[in-house]
Amino acid sequence: MQLNKYIKNSLLAVIVLLVSSFSKEHKFYLSVSEVNFNEEKAAFEIIGRYFIDDMQEVLQMRYDKELSLDPEQLSPNVDFYLERYFAQKFDLRLNAQKQNLNYVGKTFKGDQIVILLQSEAIDDLNGKPLEIENKVLMELFEEQKNLVHLRMSNLKKSAVLISGNSVLKLML
Repeated sequence: MQLNKYIKNSLLAVIVLLVSSFSKEHKFYLSVSEVNFNEEKAAFEIIGRYFIDDMQEVLQMRYDKELSLDPEQLSPNVDFYLERYFAQKFDLRLNAQKQNLNYVGKTFKGDQIVILLQSEAIDDLNGKPLEIENKVLMELFEEQKNLVHLRMSNLKKSAVLISGNSVLKLML
């Protein structure tokens, strides 16, 4: 009987800890980016998902305090700042050479902004080192984690990038 009471109290304590750890005061800083190689275009296509409020905060901090990413009241120069920011914070290097990533645009899904980037055509990938660097939002949040999923014909690789270790490196 005493053991059952101990187990019940222990379970109750664990449940309370779990529920309190997911309270609104504790925020997770996570983005997800998919880096896919399009064989037809011979180009990398990148889809990055970020929370709107986090992206707005970093753009306001860096560029314009009045900038709004609210889809209902979107600032007219948002694309200019997004393109500029991602050119500085998201890199793709092949054989140690930086690849040009073109800002294609953005969409909104719920509380997220989805950023679309695309590399220029790439001739040959085989046997070359690839580096994907994602430092998006890391200057704003020390705990920021950027999850990157790479998909190429028969290669799938994922990595969690953090401040101080923001590069995924592999040989193609």
